[in-house]
Amino acid sequence: MSEATKSDKIRQLSQEQMNSIEHLLQGKSDRAVAEAVGVSRQTIWEWRNHDVLFIATLNRERSRLWWEARVRLKSLANRALDVVEQQLDGGDPKTSLAAAKCILQGVRLLGDTDLPQSGPMTPEDVIMNRLRIEARMELEAQGKGRDPFKVDLFGIEDEVEDLAKSRLERAMAEAGLS
Repeated sequence: MSEATKSDKIRQLSQEQMNSIEHLLQGKSDRAVAEAVGVSRQTIWEWRNHDVLFIATLNRERSRLWWEARVRLKSLANRALDVVEQQLDGGDPKTSLAAAKCILQGVRLLGDTDLPQSGPMTPEDVIMNRLRIEARMELEAQGKGRDPFKVDLFGIEDEVEDLAKSRLERAMAEAGLS
């Protein structure tokens, strides 16, 4: 009998969870998603707030959708520039000019070109964020990082990171991801 591979041991999302992600990406409420996939609203809330694999997958899918929308908007940029160019020489179709400006802003040619990340995109990143918060609270409760006479530009950040990393493997296992 062969030993299970690492990927066989990692928990996968259920079909209900995958369907829930599709509905959430459409902008539906937790209640509407729950009705559509046949689970309780509380279950949807639990997945969105506590299931690291669900959270990471939802964030990745949101990011993918934003990327695809940005690509589509960029494909319209040349047409928008044509309208702007026509307006420089032409009459007063303010609506066309406003639409062109909107498209240019949409593809961020009039500003920052980097898309903001919508949250952690791997289960490990979701868990590490939580572990950092817990570690910071724990260290501060011990009185670390609050010494008014100690000049430390980074506070307790190195200790927070070390403590969070030391707990990552166990937290991954507890989440069924190792």
